[in-house]
Amino acid sequence: MTAGLPLPFADDRILLNLAAYWSARRVEDALPLRGTIDPLDMPRRLLPFLVLAEPAGTGRVMRFRLVGTELVQRFHRDATGKTTAEIYSGAYRDYMEQLYATVIETGQPLYAESTQRWPEEGMSRVRRLLLPVAADADAARVAFVLGAVTWSVSAGPGKQPEPQRIPIQALEKGVLQATFRGMLDAL
Repeated sequence: MTAGLPLPFADDRILLNLAAYWSARRVEDALPLRGTIDPLDMPRRLLPFLVLAEPAGTGRVMRFRLVGTELVQRFHRDATGKTTAEIYSGAYRDYMEQLYATVIETGQPLYAESTQRWPEEGMSRVRRLLLPVAADADAARVAFVLGAVTWSVSAGPGKQPEPQRIPIQALEKGVLQATFRGMLDAL
């Protein structure tokens, strides 16, 4: 965790603002409902970094319903409407599908970091926050995953940390602390 804060992404304004948005859509202990997630209601700075994905039917394959413009530019492809099977392969596909499957199976937020080499600037630290969303009030299962992806220059490939499930209470405590520190945009 970062500097005594309960969130490993406490220094990332995009991920913090997404966590705050998601948390504000929860009612009591329930997950937010898909109908309450509206990109037009989010802080504008989030939109280019957003991902909204859903299971594509069989196995752990996911379909991307929304992919932000910064992600399209960064990854040199628009994955909107495509599945993980169409855009990823090998170990990276397994890794990505495992991240989403963990969120769907546990109903808990997940934070993951990796290192990636970009042709433009070299090594980067890639950070993902994936958040569970229910289809409707009667659904006991996660139907969608709302996420954001950010990156920053990295010194090199170091040891890749394991993805971390973030208990909802810890996420909300971190959001509250970020609010006091003035790190959140107005919703």
